[in-house]
Amino acid sequence: MTQQHTSFFGNHGALQRFGAGLFLSFLCAFGMSAAQAADFSAGRVGFVNLERVLKESAPAKASQVKLEKEFSARQKDGAAQDTAFKSAVTKFQTDAPVLAEAKRLEQQKKLMEQERDLQRTQRSFQEDLNKRKNEELQKLLVSVNKAVKDIAAAEKLDFVLQSAIFVDPKNDLTDRVLKMLDGN
Repeated sequence: MTQQHTSFFGNHGALQRFGAGLFLSFLCAFGMSAAQAADFSAGRVGFVNLERVLKESAPAKASQVKLEKEFSARQKDGAAQDTAFKSAVTKFQTDAPVLAEAKRLEQQKKLMEQERDLQRTQRSFQEDLNKRKNEELQKLLVSVNKAVKDIAAAEKLDFVLQSAIFVDPKNDLTDRVLKMLDGN
């Protein structure tokens, strides 16, 4: 039983057949046979969910642990600086009404310097962390691309996509890429 789909623009089936016929005619006009054109349009396609690979693969998890170890001390120091600054601000707000004008201005100046130092430290930490994340991501992408290319070559695929609206599960290579990266 064939189901006809119609829309605002009319019958899609007829439009698709017309478009396919036009495409084949175009290819034939430029020296390709209908068999070559049919072979070209029926290329073998695979799909890899890159986001999933970057979250679930063993190398991705190892990179995350490595970065956490590398930056945990600086993160703790930054948190301690932040806590000390907030404590100093609270103390200043409590003491400010009873302080002499000169002492109050001096403490305000110290707090502003402390805040600038804290912001500089936080900015430096974030820049260094982002730089290292990008370095680790690039290493991981090299491994992922190699795994995808190896699988594509073994399966004789013409295309491997990493973004799609719909993927037939039989074309999804993500689990195979994860196994290859995990060494299984």
